[in-house]
Amino acid sequence: MTDKKEKLAEELENNRNEYLNFLKKLIKTDTRVVGHGIDGGYEKNGQKIAAEKMEEIGGKAEFYKVKDEIIRDAIEKYGEGNPGHNYEDRPNLLGRFSGSGGGRSLILNGHIDTMPYGEKERWKYDPFSAKEIDGEIYGLGSCDMKGGLAASLLSLDLIKKAGIELKGDVLFESVIDEEGGGNGTLAFVQEGIKADGAVVCEPTSNLLQIGHMGFIFYHVKVFGKALHSSRKWEGVNAIEKAIKLIEALNELEHNWLMKYKHPLMPPPTLNIGVIKGGSAGSTVPSECEFKLCLHYYPGLDKEEIAEDVLTTLDNAVKGDPWLRENPLEIEVYQEGGPFEIDSEHDLVKTFRSNISGSKELTASPAGNDARLLANLADTPTIVFGPGNPEKAHSIDETISINEYIESILIYAGFIIDWCGTV
Repeated sequence: MTDKKEKLAEELENNRNEYLNFLKKLIKTDTRVVGHGIDGGYEKNGQKIAAEKMEEIGGKAEFYKVKDEIIRDAIEKYGEGNPGHNYEDRPNLLGRFSGSGGGRSLILNGHIDTMPYGEKERWKYDPFSAKEIDGEIYGLGSCDMKGGLAASLLSLDLIKKAGIELKGDVLFESVIDEEGGGNGTLAFVQEGIKADGAVVCEPTSNLLQIGHMGFIFYHVKVFGKALHSSRKWEGVNAIEKAIKLIEALNELEHNWLMKYKHPLMPPPTLNIGVIKGGSAGSTVPSECEFKLCLHYYPGLDKEEIAEDVLTTLDNAVKGDPWLRENPLEIEVYQEGGPFEIDSEHDLVKTFRSNISGSKELTASPAGNDARLLANLADTPTIVFGPGNPEKAHSIDETISINEYIESILIYAGFIIDWCGTV
């Protein structure tokens, strides 16, 4: 096996420029989601490029249409999914790379979609320029996650160029709508696609992640009594009532901080991300609404943590005569479970042995599609990819060239160990 890995390293150096150019080509291609996928997206542009590369490597590229009814069925079955998205011209892409037989199968998973670029004038360089400066490539999606998608796909090209034949099958999932909540990967789960192991190639700074936190999004509406502000005492200020509720939730978060511990992840957190209320400074507001996100680590009882939130709000309501008579409206509008794999699992140990840098095991406070493969498709899953996750969704998003190139070799070494070779 040592000779084969030396051959991989040699071929990587020979093809370094080709592999850089492929990543730049992807970055220059617009694959944004629109309205978090509700209003559509441009992923098809990138899927065509990925499909061409799959066929060139020797795989079979298959396009799958994502359908809203599949997602709604998943919501009924698993409590996962985001309905009502526009999937016109937004295909999922599956690359099938068949082995000779007798080896373990593997899913490589990455999302082709990016978030919008926001205020274009704030970027140093055009978001689609893929400009190379001081060892970094600038561009929308460079880090999240065209770097990981390109590197993992090109690792199969590297294996082919090194003349190595795999025993196990590799399934390459290039999915849409991850930025819309993960419906692309969820659709593949619904198609029954699974394997002996999976790698989600999200940016981790080339550190191995073995878990991530779950999340629940809440929308809370508070009602007051509108009146001209000159007679404020005769009205009920919905914003002030909402502040009471938010202060109670902050106290709950503090209690969690003292109560819960995990070796790789923080205690549960609550973030008030949106607050809206009122129409003018001269009017006592009759409505205020806020949205919050709960994150919780694997091993905690989701129902218990969620009940903490509802009980905290309920107690605050009971302590306020107006709120007792004018109940809140509370809606859960998105959620996703946590995931964790045992650090002694062979998938973890096999991948870890191929990492040339830090072999530290980490976990993410943010969720990703790993939960869907691990929890719903019964596929042991890890997360690893080039790119600093702090640069995701940011102005002047970049990826380190060295990190990107290094990850190609790491993926390839792991694949030949996991799938086996002829």
